[in-house]
Amino acid sequence: MQLSLSYGQNNNYLIGVGIYDVTGQIAETNCGGYAQLLHRNKGIRDRQYARAYVMQEPNGSPAVFVCIDKWAVSQAVNLAVIQKLKSKYGGLFSDANVVISATHTHLASAGYSHYSLYNTSTGGFWKPNYDNLVNGIFNAIVRANENKAPGRIYYNKGSLTNASINRSLGAYQQNADVDKYAHSIDDEMTVLKFVQGNQEVGMISWFAVHPTSLSGNYKHNSADNKGFAALTFERMKNSSYATSGAFVAAFANSNAGDMSPNLHLPPANDHRSNATGPGSNEEESTKIIGSRQFQKALSLYNNAHIQLTGSIKVASRYNDFSNLLVAPEFTNGQFQTTCKAALGMSFMAGAEDWRSGISREGITKDADYGLAIDRCHGEKPLAPFFFIGSNDNNPGAPKILSTTLMKIGQLGILAAPAEFTIMAGRRSRETVQSVAGTGLEHLVFAGYSDAYAGYVTTREEYASQQYEGASTHFGPWTLAAYRQEFKRLATKIANPAASPWGNSTAPQPPVKSAPLNMAAHIFFDDKPLFKSFGDVHKNTSSHYAKGSTAKVVFWGAHPNNDLKTNSTYLTVERWNGSSWQAVYYDRDPITKLTWDRNGVANSHITVEWCIPANEASGYYRIRHFGKWKNGFTGKLKNYTGTSRSFLVN
Repeated sequence: MQLSLSYGQNNNYLIGVGIYDVTGQIAETNCGGYAQLLHRNKGIRDRQYARAYVMQEPNGSPAVFVCIDKWAVSQAVNLAVIQKLKSKYGGLFSDANVVISATHTHLASAGYSHYSLYNTSTGGFWKPNYDNLVNGIFNAIVRANENKAPGRIYYNKGSLTNASINRSLGAYQQNADVDKYAHSIDDEMTVLKFVQGNQEVGMISWFAVHPTSLSGNYKHNSADNKGFAALTFERMKNSSYATSGAFVAAFANSNAGDMSPNLHLPPANDHRSNATGPGSNEEESTKIIGSRQFQKALSLYNNAHIQLTGSIKVASRYNDFSNLLVAPEFTNGQFQTTCKAALGMSFMAGAEDWRSGISREGITKDADYGLAIDRCHGEKPLAPFFFIGSNDNNPGAPKILSTTLMKIGQLGILAAPAEFTIMAGRRSRETVQSVAGTGLEHLVFAGYSDAYAGYVTTREEYASQQYEGASTHFGPWTLAAYRQEFKRLATKIANPAASPWGNSTAPQPPVKSAPLNMAAHIFFDDKPLFKSFGDVHKNTSSHYAKGSTAKVVFWGAHPNNDLKTNSTYLTVERWNGSSWQAVYYDRDPITKLTWDRNGVANSHITVEWCIPANEASGYYRIRHFGKWKNGFTGKLKNYTGTSRSFLVN
């Protein structure tokens, strides 16, 4: 394919972007992240997406980065996506050149792991969410690959200091190298700008912060502060969310293990109160932290001028992290080993963003005390029932995990399947930077990638056994093992003929069978006598001031009858003088749909629209779209509800 000139610069790569809905069930299903067994969602605040970017040299192999609005990528989902890609494209894509990274939002439908630890924390395995996520990621990659065209990528980075706080400052301050850094947060934001010819088509921003502005009490699906930023960026760019022509903006996560968006932390000795702020409520806080990420990313995007040039390469390898021998250069000067996975007593306390109400942080033991497994885990006293690696053949969480180093010109992306603290991420980047000949001038860390295996802290942080250290699965030398692997990957990037692992063969992750499907079955939908599905139960007012909230309640049906993938449960429509025009959808965070059961099988659907202060004056209406299930035939039938028109001024 001939690469043309544009903007006076070479289109040196083939690039493609794609986006696909991965929202899943929005009612009576569990979300991931807060580990609340009885938590069930009851509506939607904004949609969740898979955003894919395919990059390759004209005659080279592709490299793929995917960002998903989920709490994590389960290994089962990752392997299933790769299998679907192989079925469609043969050997073009594999787990070696595809990185799937989660934003880590805690309010997205979950239950898509095949490992018992995560199914327990989400109240079971939800097959519709698993299928929806696998298909969504696959289709996002397909769209990106089929939209490839000559283009180029620009790089920029900057500092954002008012969107995160170190929630584990006491542990962070134990680090020997703490004085090297100006901030106790990772303030660096990295941005890539994707251009095809003369057309701007995409953006990726990496910034380390938890998407936990919305608390464990919240019951509406949301991509949280990173989703707010992404959707705001895409709305600004008039993204179509369609098969082609969609501008795709991902706000990916980085080494966010100890980074909280809740800027008002409780006192260090308070093990029950949750962090809050900066807003007066959690929805306002989501908007504030999301807007700060959006504004910084936009500034970096508009001023991105460093073009990525040079080779595109990927080095990736699986290892058994429950039994890795780590060389002295990464430890205390002696060979050390990682451990079979286990969680500590302080894990049960939860982090500052969401306390469990039981246990506390900082519970330690003598590092040399106990049985062999206890001694392996050093200062971590093992929590009852959380020795998740005890069954070596069927552990409760994955142990055979991949690490990846993706080279895009001068940029290196370090991908790992865990939550690294900021210092753990910094040391990993420094390890890669120490390897000569890679051609990497810029590095970014991509956590939550390709699987999920808890936290990774530094050795010093681990010793204090805060929540993050107690959640470091493979013991005190876990970070040392990852750094060793990243050095080997960097060596492979610098010299593809090198054999940094010697003659050892990489283990392959097991393909586990799916657990029992826990998704609630919908037998039928009903409505009151003399009512129809879609009828208004409580109508809007006839007039609203800008800045207020319009609200309507419909007689509806169960939302899980139709997941509305790449569609919408609602529209806010404006009269343009000749017809009604949809201006907002359920992906817009200023709308909210709530499902409530009324009686045995009746449903109330409440739709709210927070009217922006700068909204155009005029007449509006709210519509709701759904399907109801006939209990006799089992068939699903469409219905629509429409509010009265109302004036906004």
